[in-house]
Amino acid sequence: MEKIKDINRLNDVFFKSLLGSKERKNLTLNFLNSILNKDEDSYFVDINFLDKERLPDIEDGKVPELDILAKLNDGTLINVEIQVTKQEYFSKRSLYYWSRLYAYQLNKGQNYDELKQTITINLLNFNYLPYETCHNSYHVYNDKTQDILIDDLELHFIELNKFKLSDIRKLRQAENWIAYFSPKCTDEQREAIAMNNPVIKEALNYEMVFSQDEIKRRQYEIQEKAIRDYNSTILYNRQEGLKEGLKKGAEDKAIEIALKMLENGSDINFIADVTGLSIEKNKRVKKNSYVHFFSDKETNQITTSCITYF
Repeated sequence: MEKIKDINRLNDVFFKSLLGSKERKNLTLNFLNSILNKDEDSYFVDINFLDKERLPDIEDGKVPELDILAKLNDGTLINVEIQVTKQEYFSKRSLYYWSRLYAYQLNKGQNYDELKQTITINLLNFNYLPYETCHNSYHVYNDKTQDILIDDLELHFIELNKFKLSDIRKLRQAENWIAYFSPKCTDEQREAIAMNNPVIKEALNYEMVFSQDEIKRRQYEIQEKAIRDYNSTILYNRQEGLKEGLKKGAEDKAIEIALKMLENGSDINFIADVTGLSIEKNKRVKKNSYVHFFSDKETNQITTSCITYF
């Protein structure tokens, strides 16, 4: 069985298999330490996956968000999420998920000092933030001094489409992983990165292993179909909405012209010919509209405002 052509590394089945499995936790630890820019003193050395989301519902084709939820050796909680479809209020959703994870650490009788740092890493397949940089992180700062109040909150937004690959030899650790997942990076460029980075090489090698697993490959293909169906539905709705908007705009303009012609006493049949509105609709316009006269206090000019009800 051949390797999946143009494999979608943001497919949650593949991503969960690559970085959400204890068999490859060395890759997950490297990913986290790289993205979070950990040094030798704070380097995560072990990880425990807390749970895994079920696969998308095959029957209704839902595409749930991916969450990799894990606890690090120092108690830090990590939530890694991939989001492939644009959401206007994604930052609110991300903060909401973070708050639930942070709050649910405590059971009855536990003290607040037992709360551990909670970090969310969002890999986005769309542009969301108003910055050119592809990786932006957020904490709780003092507005004046910029001192961190508490480091328990940490949110990362990685916009993969903004990644720009320049000199492969000068890539930082985090950029190696961002390049691996970014759709802006070619397979040839990934292979070049892997020559100097054994972890990325291991990730590329796993793609073949994943492709040979019939069950995982089938789950991957089901997820890809669900994503295609979702995107197709969104595109259709947008196109239909545009058509309806143009139609509504044209009709509104025709009604505006009809109102002006009615004011001037034009024949209703002539108005129908000019505007394209039916005679019946022109009659409704005439019956259900009125002209309101008001005076502009600054200019002392008389102005009319036509209000139509249907």
